[in-house]
Order: sequence, then structure tokens, then C-alpha cells
Amino acid sequence: MSNHSITLKIWEGDNIEHTSGSLFTTSNTPIAEAGTHTLQFGVNLWIALVTVDVPSPGLDPTKVYSYNMVYHEIDDPNESDFLKDKFLEDGKSEGERPQLALGYKKNVLPSFCLPGETPDKLNIIHGSCRKMHGHGQDALALLDSKIKDNVDKPDKRPQALFLTGDQIYADEVPGFFLRSIASMDGGSLFGPNTEKMKINADGGAAQEFEADMVNYPPYFRQRLVNKFAGFSSQAAANHLLSFEEYAGTYLRYWNIRSWSSSMITELDKITKATPEQLSAKLDEVITKFVDGAGVDADTNLVNLIRGNRPTEAFVFSEDSITKAQFNDSNSEKFKDWLKQTKSSLRHELVDMAAFMKKLPEVSRVLANVPTYMIMDDHEVTDDWAITKRWNNQVLSKPFGRDIIRNAMMAYAVFQDWGNSPDEYKEAISMIFDDMTDSTKKKAQFLLYAGEYAFRYANNSHLNTLRTEVIEKMENMLGMGSQPTTLKWNYSIKLGATQAIVLDTRTQRHYESLNTVPELISESGLSAQTPDTLTDNPPFVFVVSPCPILGLPNFEELVQPAAAAVIALKGKSEANPGIIGGSLDFDFEAWGFSVPGFERLIARLDTYKKVVLLSGDVHYGATTVMDYWKGTAAAPTSRIVQLTSSALKNEWLPNVLILKSAVVQRILTSFGDGLSKFGWKNKLISTNGAVTPRNRQRLRHTTATVPIEGWTPGSTVNPAPDWRWKVQVLKDKKGLEDDPVGTTDLVIGNATSMKDGYFNIVSRHQKAYMEGKSPRIAWNSNVGWITFTADGDSWKVKHELLGAKMEYEVPLKTPAAEQAKPELPT
Repeated sequence: MSNHSITLKIWEGDNIEHTSGSLFTTSNTPIAEAGTHTLQFGVNLWIALVTVDVPSPGLDPTKVYSYNMVYHEIDDPNESDFLKDKFLEDGKSEGERPQLALGYKKNVLPSFCLPGETPDKLNIIHGSCRKMHGHGQDALALLDSKIKDNVDKPDKRPQALFLTGDQIYADEVPGFFLRSIASMDGGSLFGPNTEKMKINADGGAAQEFEADMVNYPPYFRQRLVNKFAGFSSQAAANHLLSFEEYAGTYLRYWNIRSWSSSMITELDKITKATPEQLSAKLDEVITKFVDGAGVDADTNLVNLIRGNRPTEAFVFSEDSITKAQFNDSNSEKFKDWLKQTKSSLRHELVDMAAFMKKLPEVSRVLANVPTYMIMDDHEVTDDWAITKRWNNQVLSKPFGRDIIRNAMMAYAVFQDWGNSPDEYKEAISMIFDDMTDSTKKKAQFLLYAGEYAFRYANNSHLNTLRTEVIEKMENMLGMGSQPTTLKWNYSIKLGATQAIVLDTRTQRHYESLNTVPELISESGLSAQTPDTLTDNPPFVFVVSPCPILGLPNFEELVQPAAAAVIALKGKSEANPGIIGGSLDFDFEAWGFSVPGFERLIARLDTYKKVVLLSGDVHYGATTVMDYWKGTAAAPTSRIVQLTSSALKNEWLPNVLILKSAVVQRILTSFGDGLSKFGWKNKLISTNGAVTPRNRQRLRHTTATVPIEGWTPGSTVNPAPDWRWKVQVLKDKKGLEDDPVGTTDLVIGNATSMKDGYFNIVSRHQKAYMEGKSPRIAWNSNVGWITFTADGDSWKVKHELLGAKMEYEVPLKTPAAEQAKPELPT
């Protein structure tokens, strides 16, 4: 494979047919086109991003536009495009990979549209947390039929898709997938030279080893990343390590054409099996992979692990399994490993096969909707940057630095480049030797990433790679003595409004080694959010990977309690001083750091009407906050939190209790919601029977106290600087075929009362089995956002496809809800 020239051509209209190499429309002349060339990131990995400058007056949001890509090797003028490579037809592509016509009809081009000019014309989509072998359906694929049904209706089809974190799972990787991650039908992405990564042995000097399946085999990476990288993930037996592995994962998460045909063949055995055949087919695939004939001419997993390697000390250990024990088929340790590995494969292969089956639909969605992304932790590793101690222990280890750098190189190439193309544009026309001429930090970073891959692909200057390339990238990422110079936040115009997308991972502030972080520091918040909004928008979108407004009692009570319960099982050796189990239970939310949370809310208050888009938490919900600043009698702002998670990673059966009615009430707060008072830099006095917990809360520089639970008659002075109230909204749709129905009970009629009670119990059972609750969606879901006029303001509708739930909330606080919270008297 070699460098390619790429040309993007855009036509006005939908249903534009492309046959015999020519476009048959009213005019064959595109309204805009532009070209570029690919950049090399491996022998068989060349990537391009094309930016088109559309002539004035630009694209019209009331119209649909179609596009084609034309490409050829630099040294070969023979062109190919969507038609010649069979992207415009259903069927099988090369290697028997399933393919759907990108334009929804044979020989029709894919299309897109812009966000509507007014809020009532907007159709915005959001979702997060899409794990290849996650439980549940792939909700991202649900958008495919929605586009198909409305492909010619720009005010009905999705106009922008925000993927708000965990687009890949670098720590939780199927072992079956990892085995073939760096190749496609026998060809390596990177080439004959395998990346080397530096690792410190116990008490020894750092060494460099090739990061491949031989040195670091599947199912033997848990101890490796915990001990030698300093990571805290407890589901890391197949953790990604090299840039090649991260790149291969991105390709396969979004496009089935990059999957090896042998992997598709094996998974097809599972997808095509009847329920009666499934168990036998799983046994067949697992045996072949683990200790049978092997897949695609590769040796089986057991033989691979039993081979010799220079990294034995990092792979095997006395506290897990030794090399001698693994090589002895009769040892109990080996038998236990074999049993556990085959058992985990039974679960992951079923979900992985389901993921693969829906992948052509997902690819078509991404080809027809402008898509924007922001990272969360799993793009790198679980718990990434969760505490200062975590940062210290990981960044002090060369293996940890190498993994994070590889992850961020892949993030820049596969996600962020498309978010902020202007920030990378200089890199396309430059070579590595021109680095100092670049004025854009991200362009420099992309040049370094390209140079890293080029040297491996061409076996060039590898002896100076670490000093000339790797160390420069580490400094840019803030792994040295200075903070990062790369800014991953950005903003996007959406019709009459905009989306401000926050980076909550690399701009954090830590009070101490073990305290939970402010997800964005004070200086970071000033840099990421504008002081004022231009053009007086009707509202503004703000994207935060982690919900800003979580479930009140989940964050204040349940989540910390769960972490404490986990801590009872044992102490955290890697994080002394922090609650053991906190890292296992995602002990990070905006609300856990009061100063950071209240500072952010105060900034959002200046925008008056805010719609928050978030994911991360593996549930869907809609939450609303009314905020009163100072002595204001009516709310000074309304902030609506829309949460959609997970696209494909439902809670497993061991936490089904979360769906129960009692727990629902606890999670979403009792009564009408949760209200708080707040003060900043005030000396606060109290009178009356104020509880010790509330007295302690009032001693902080940023002091907040909940009104719920306040002792009636107690007072506090001075008056609060702000107050707010949060409510978790109820689903409007309810159950389909609700057993209760609309028939009224006849009090005193035994039959009516008996039937009524039976129907109520049936409703609860049906809701529990379907994973449906009055407020929270636990099933796979993707959020669809629309707006309707509401007097001089707007109502936002949040529909969770996949969970069959729908919420609607005014962006202007209704008159009946404008009374500010007061302490009980």
C-alpha cells in the first residue's frame, strides 16, 4: 500500500445515483470539491481528512447534500471511488465481509444535512460507552432505520451525532479480538517492524521489548499493566499496549472491512446458530482458538503462551501462574486458567458476534451523519487520571507513559482530527524536518505521530526514535515537568446555537494525592468556556463526558457507599489513603468536588438556558436544575442534563437490583428533588439545632448545605450567595401494553380490587423484566434531541431509542416552579 490522492466531491440533493463511473443528475458539476493526500501511520495504514471550503453563501440547512470520494495511488492515475469499491450496494465485499449500500439504495451516494437554522428544525443525537463485547444491543445501529426513513427530510433525519466518551474500550478487550488485532488477512498494519515499549523490571534498569502477542500474550496482561504501568483497571487481561493495537481497535469498532475474514468466519458460526446449536458452536469456536487447531494459520492460544519469550518475568509470576505450571497440562493452576478462559470466552463471543452483525449499519450511520467526539477514560484506560497519586505512579513508569502516549496518538488520529481539522491542517503539507515552522500544537503532535509510525514502517532512525520523537510527544502531553500544551476541548456551531465540548481528563485539579479531582481546574474552565455567548443564542449545548447533574442520591449516597462496601473486601495497595474500591466503582463525578462543581454551575448560569449532553454512567436520564443567584426571586438560569449511556454496555444481571422500584426512589431522590444553598468565601454562623454534618459543610471556602434534612427552625447567616434545585424527570411514554390500563377501581367491589392489585403487580413485574423504570433507562440507548416552541422559549424533548423512554422539559422555568427554595421553619 502507498500514499493516495483523495478528492471529496459534494452535490446538492439526496437520492443521487452513481452508475458506470459517471453521475447522472441535472448537473454533473459538484457544488464543491477539494483534495488532499494520505498520511502514513503504518505500512498498510494511510489516513486522510479532506476539508472542503464551500463557496458563498455556503450550504443550506434546508437541503440534503450527497458526496463521493475519489482516490488513487500517487504513482497510479487509475481512480477508484465508492462505486468501484462496492460501497454503494448491499452484499459481500472482498473477503466475504457484509456490506450495506451507503446511500440506502443501490448505486446511490451517501448524504448528510446541516443542523436546522431554528431550534424546531434541530435533530441532535448523542450517546456513549460502546463496548465491543458489552451486554445488550448496539443502540448506535438503531439510527440506521431512522435515517433510511427520512433520508430526504433534512428536518427529520439526524443532523449531528455527539459521541461523548468511551468510543473504544482499551482496557476491556475480548481476547479473541486481541489475537488478530494488528493484522487483516495476514497483513500487518504497522509492517515488519514491531513497536518497542520500555518497561522496568523489579529493581532493574528499563528494557525495551517488542509489544506483540508473543511477548505480551492475550489473557496475561492484567498483572502487566497493574504492576509495571501502574494502572488500576481490574478488567485488563487483554489491555491494549501499542499504537498499532489502539489503531487496529478504532478501525474495527467502526468498519467491518478492516476485520480479518477468518475472524468473521468464526463469529458467523455463532450469529447463524439456532438457540439449540449455540452451545455446540461456541464450544467449536472456543476450542479451535484456545487449544485446538488455531485460527487463520495462527497457533492456538495455549501454544502461543507456552512459547519462549524474553519477557517471561513480566508475564508469569508466583502469585498468579508460573511458566512451569502453565506448561504442565495436569497442574491445577493450568486447569483453572483454562476453565476460566473458556468460560469468559463463552460470554464475550456472543456479545462480540452481535456487535459484528450490526457493524455495517453503524458504518452507514457514520457515513450519513456529521459526527463529533470527545474522549473519556476508556480510550486510554479505566480510571485514567482519577487521582494525583494515580498520575504519579503511572507517569513514573516508562511502560505507563508509553501506553498513554500510544492511546493519545490514536485518539488524535481517529477522533480529534475530525473535531478540529483546522488545528491539524499544517501537518498535511509539512514533513517532519519542517516541525519548527508549525504554529499549531496539534499539527506538531500529528507530525510526531506520523514520524513515529514512518520510522517503524521504513526501518528508519529507530535508534533515535525515543529522543527525537517519543520524548517530544510526552512533553506535549504533560508527562514532564510542565503541563500539557495540547487542548482537546472545542466548539461547534449548530444552527442558531452552538455546542461547547469540554475536556474533563487533561485539565484537572487535585487538592491532594488521594482526593477526588475537580474535573476541570479553575484556569481550565476559563479557557474551555467563553465569558459570553455570541449572537444571543436561544440556548447553548455543553458536552461533558461525565454528567454534570447526576442522580442526586446516587452521587451523594449510593456510589460512595458502594465504594466503601468494596473496600471491606481488602485494601488498595496501589492507592494507599484512598478509599479502597473507589477506583473500582468510578468514584469520580462533578458533584464529588464541591468547589469544581459549583464553579462550573456558576459559569453555566451566565448562559441562562443550557442543555447538557453526557454519558459515562451506563444509564439514561433527564435531569433539570433551576438556579437562583444572589437574592433573585426567580431562577436566573435553567440547566437541563440529558444523559445517554450506554450504547452497548448494559449493567449485568448482578446489579439488577438497581432496577427495583425502591432503589429507583433512592437513586432519584425522594419528594420533589434535591435543593442546596451555597456560599463562597463567607464566615457563616448558625442558630438552632444544626447537625454536626451540616456545621462541617458550612466551614468550607465553598460551602453548600442541602435543604432536605435541615432541622426546622434553625437559621444560617448571611443569606446564601446562590441556591439550586435538581429534579430527575419521569418518562412520558410509560409501558407499552400497560397491564393497569385506564379502568378505575371500584372501591368495595372485591373483584375490581383483586383485579386492580393483580394488574399493578403485573405492571411492576413487566417494567422490571423490560428494564424500564419511571425515570432511569438501564437498557442500551441512544439519545435523540428535538425542540418545540414554548411561548417565547423552547421545550426540549429527549427520546432514548432502545429504552423506549421520552422526556420533555421547558427551558424556561414554569411559573409554578419559580419559587426559590427556603429553609424549613
